[in-house]
Amino acid sequence: MKNIVYISTAVKLMHENQLLDILHNARLHNAALNISGVLLYSEGTFIQVLEGKDSVIDALYSRIQADQRHKNVIKLIDEPIAEKSFSQWLMGFTVTDSAKTEKLVGYLKSISDLDLNDGKGSAVAAIKTFIENNQLAVNS
Repeated sequence: MKNIVYISTAVKLMHENQLLDILHNARLHNAALNISGVLLYSEGTFIQVLEGKDSVIDALYSRIQADQRHKNVIKLIDEPIAEKSFSQWLMGFTVTDSAKTEKLVGYLKSISDLDLNDGKGSAVAAIKTFIENNQLAVNS
């Protein structure tokens, strides 16, 4: 099992409905392949954690790299893991504008829903850094 964490830049700023389409499709795909993770978006920048079977994650990452909706895909982490940090999320998702986050009923109403406080590992550290750099508070 492994995780990959990457960042990328949207080709153009995305609207909520576009982000929700991405989320919906990711959740369907991830459920079928036992992939978990989280996707954060802030002002045109994505960070995503993908966790699952090595070959499945590698194939998905190749697909993501070819996606024309974003550019400058940079892999930050690619490492084996003993257990998933985001196992409860087929794809946890939020935008880092709290006003917009509140509108996404049924998705992450708060970044604190990710429960990063007890998480360990490089992927959790990368997500925490992204949140901090985008000035989104993580509630304890």
